[in-house]
Amino acid sequence: MDIKNGYEELLNKTNEEIRNNEIIEVITIINGHKIGYCKYGSGKYIMLFICGGLGCYAKDFPEKLLKSFNPDNYTIICIDPPGYGKSRPPDRQQEINRCMNDAPFCIKLMQQLNLTPFIVLGWSEGSRTAIHVAGQGKQLVKGAILLATGTRIDQRGARVFRGMRNVDQWLPDALEVYLKHYPKEFVEKQWADLCDVVQEVYDLLGGRFPCDHVLSDLKIPVMIMTGGMDRFCADPKYFETVVANCRIEKHSLGGHDFHLKYPRWFADKIHEFISDSKNHFFS
Repeated sequence: MDIKNGYEELLNKTNEEIRNNEIIEVITIINGHKIGYCKYGSGKYIMLFICGGLGCYAKDFPEKLLKSFNPDNYTIICIDPPGYGKSRPPDRQQEINRCMNDAPFCIKLMQQLNLTPFIVLGWSEGSRTAIHVAGQGKQLVKGAILLATGTRIDQRGARVFRGMRNVDQWLPDALEVYLKHYPKEFVEKQWADLCDVVQEVYDLLGGRFPCDHVLSDLKIPVMIMTGGMDRFCADPKYFETVVANCRIEKHSLGGHDFHLKYPRWFADKIHEFISDSKNHFFS
């Protein structure tokens, strides 16, 4: 695909593509970096989805999930942050401030597409980026939805990541999910580097990711979505103590990827949140 202004690229798509509610994939340039994203739907509820660690929109927000949302109600943009998915080369540099540094790309993409204000949604690592997007975006961001989120890492969590650092010790099915989208060498290096960053946060920052310092500044409505069987995330009730306007939704049978296993429940809960008249999102 030719690299061009993302908004221009969308305008050049045929009316039939948009009418049929296809998932349109685009590559654009933001701050000198190649950024890949996809667009689904053309409704009034405008959302930005941000993938998780070592993820990409094709892996973390596949077609089946996106089509759980009514395209007449939703406009969904899914971004590949720098160094992931179609936003490479170059490959991602895993370092402590990576999520904070991703936020301007997310905000500028939505501005480039004239899709503001919007609600930001992030899964896992992407939820930390979503917090920074909400903090940096100010009036451009009306709400945030954080999936399987964690802004702190404790001793147990650090131990879990250390135990997973070597991907050769993973179950074959778990590794195959990533190998559908990336070469094994990429997965090996990126995952090891990501685990090292988690350890640095635990050792050097008192277990607090940079986004943890942003939470108390958020005045927008925030929904935390979690799986009752998620072994990576601690008790989500912590967020109610630091976020002024916070609600929690839990799928008792869900794991870390509950949104993929239960897409209808996921979409229904989001619709309840967005259409709640108390939130005044898109009135």
